[in-house]
Formats: sequence, structure tokens, C-alpha cells
Amino acid sequence: MEVVVGPVKAESMAAFAAFGSERLHAAGPGADVPSDAAQAFDGYLAEWADLGQQGSEDVTWSTSADPEVVEYLVYSFFRLTKQINEAAGRQSVVPEAAGPFYWLLVGGLLDALEVEGGSRAEFAAHLREFWPGDHEIP
Repeated sequence: MEVVVGPVKAESMAAFAAFGSERLHAAGPGADVPSDAAQAFDGYLAEWADLGQQGSEDVTWSTSADPEVVEYLVYSFFRLTKQINEAAGRQSVVPEAAGPFYWLLVGGLLDALEVEGGSRAEFAAHLREFWPGDHEIP
């Protein structure tokens, strides 16, 4: 399965990588991420931090992964996001600078699952409807 996110400003990707690393390793909501998912997230966050070094340029990130792995990681990401958002109440959680990349990431992941069809498409449609936050997923 191919996941594509972008184009987006590199600085937004860098801001999300910094925010994501901070939240992934913080105590509190979302601290119970399974270790295999946390390890995968760390790898992606490092990739995004590197791409984010390109400043104000537009960048596109893509990866190929097994659909089963993507589904598992998306569900872990959803649970983490939900826990953090619930703890924050009505406050915005994702920093403004990180928002463009974050929402394109969520949309890109769900789009990739939908392309797979079947139960993965149904799963993606369900998550798209209930993804935490006050933003329409692209």
C-alpha cells in the first residue's frame, strides 16, 4: 500500500514531528501506546523531522507498507489522538504550525486504506467520521 502526504510546507512537517515526538514520549494521555507502534511512530517522526529541514519549501512524503501494518498503526494513532484530545477538552491540541501536515497525514492514511477496499475502506470511513478534532479531513 502506498501512503502519500503532500505537498505541504516543510516547516509544517517539522512542527508536527517536534510536537509528535514530545507527545509520544510524555507522561499522561496517550502514554500507553504499544511499544511496536511507538517504535514505528518514532521512525516516521524522524523522517518528517529530516524532510522538515527544507524550511518553507513544499515537500511530499510517501511510503509503502503492508496494508495490515498501516491499519494497525492508524488505529493506534487514532487512539492516541483521541486520548490526548479528550484530556484537553475543547482546547486545540495540534499546534497551528503543525496543523496543515497533521490533517494531510490523517487524510492520506485514510485515503490509502479506502483504496484498499473492503473492510479497510469501511474502517477508514468510520475513522474519518469520528476522528478527533474540529477540522474536516481532506
